[in-house]
Amino acid sequence: MVRPEIKSYVARQLSEQAKILRLSAYDGNGTANLKRFFFYRIDKFVRDFLSAHSEPRWIIIPGLRGVGKTTVLAQIYFQYAHIFGKNILYISLDEVTKKLGSNLYEVLDAYEELLSVSFSQLEEDVLLLVDEVHFDPDWQFALKSLFDTSRRVCILSTGSSAIALNTTTDVARRSHTEKMYPLKFTEYVMLSDSLDHAKQSISFPPKLGETIAAALFGSATADEAYARLQAVQTEVAGYWQKADRQSISRYLKFYSTPSVLPYTDDTVIYANLNSVIDRVIEKDIPTMKSFTPDIQAKIPALLFVLAGSDTQSIPSIAGELKDIDVKTLAVILKVLEDAEVLLRVYPFSASAPKKVRLPSKYLFLASSLRAALLHLIDSRSIDIQHKGKLLEDVVAMYIYRYFRELAGWTMSYDSGKNGADFIVDGAGRRIVVETGWNKRTHQQVVKTLETVKGTYGLVVTDSCTLGVKDNVLFVPFEFFFLL
Repeated sequence: MVRPEIKSYVARQLSEQAKILRLSAYDGNGTANLKRFFFYRIDKFVRDFLSAHSEPRWIIIPGLRGVGKTTVLAQIYFQYAHIFGKNILYISLDEVTKKLGSNLYEVLDAYEELLSVSFSQLEEDVLLLVDEVHFDPDWQFALKSLFDTSRRVCILSTGSSAIALNTTTDVARRSHTEKMYPLKFTEYVMLSDSLDHAKQSISFPPKLGETIAAALFGSATADEAYARLQAVQTEVAGYWQKADRQSISRYLKFYSTPSVLPYTDDTVIYANLNSVIDRVIEKDIPTMKSFTPDIQAKIPALLFVLAGSDTQSIPSIAGELKDIDVKTLAVILKVLEDAEVLLRVYPFSASAPKKVRLPSKYLFLASSLRAALLHLIDSRSIDIQHKGKLLEDVVAMYIYRYFRELAGWTMSYDSGKNGADFIVDGAGRRIVVETGWNKRTHQQVVKTLETVKGTYGLVVTDSCTLGVKDNVLFVPFEFFFLL
């Protein structure tokens, strides 16, 4: 028997969800927010479901808080509300669990009663949008049960990045995961221009990013990569005739997450970004791992340490934080990695024990989160001391999202003195990558290429033209940021 208050809540949600979601899908003037590229991938799954009830009909969308998961659900809602009518429900399990003390099972039972037909007997299609699923520990079982009950239900469920790691074998077999990442530079330009109605939106040439990625990471030599990039120089130049090169710096410091795009004041932006970090620590992490209040309180200090210097051994970080043991610190770092606040880059080594023993790099998946933490300490230091680290964050994020779905690829770094930033390994290639502002030399790459017997190297910087020297390709930002 469904509790009356839960049934009333779901009924109220059905009547008010359009107003609630309008805040995410439209700006203050009532103009629809521009859609990320990610939206169209999700939209295709819904269209395929409507046309043929084809699989997958359960899409799991994990991602870092602030990357726009709720916005995508809102945009899907308004795209299809006229088709599904009353048979569309948006629900946030954060609200359901925290305010009502309820769960997804009860919500689904209440919705079934309100539909006046059991899910197994549905003759019309239903679209279920479930946000913040990680707040209900039994979300997988509830949605699996619904999935198995009816082929007339399409499910979109979002949550913290860790939900992708914790899905059961049964759920993984029934569902399809589409991870949502921080913004690429080209997305930032597209979305920010859409907010300025005086500007004409800059279109991005189709497939250009894929062509550049294939050249950078799929060539046999630096000379081959150079030739492949030369072939698209005209398209690249055409894009930058319209785009502002100075926007790269703004992207690194502020806009790798879309939640702050409406703001232009530095202080307001960083306050919002620090609020994102606070919510990850206070709301998301407790759903992943339970820590004592004293240990939980040390997580912000840990992030401050890493924002200032990313390559440290766990014992040295523990010593800096004080009153925390190495084992507990390792668990916290793993949770922050699972939540995709941090991106761990292991040292290059053929020996697994050595990889664990040597210090790892802990980069920020969204560079603007590092900048927001640094802003609390000394806003001037961001440009003076840490701009190179923000660039390293973004380059790592690009490499991570490009290779994450490809089996057999790894990303590491050269832990030797003056070693290169990244080593990308897979498909018979070992590509050494160095990045930095005003970088004019390639000795670090050459040294690492010799050490690891690399295939070829890349130097990604703002102070170069496209060119090759000693099997090292110099890659201007104008090419790399179009990946």
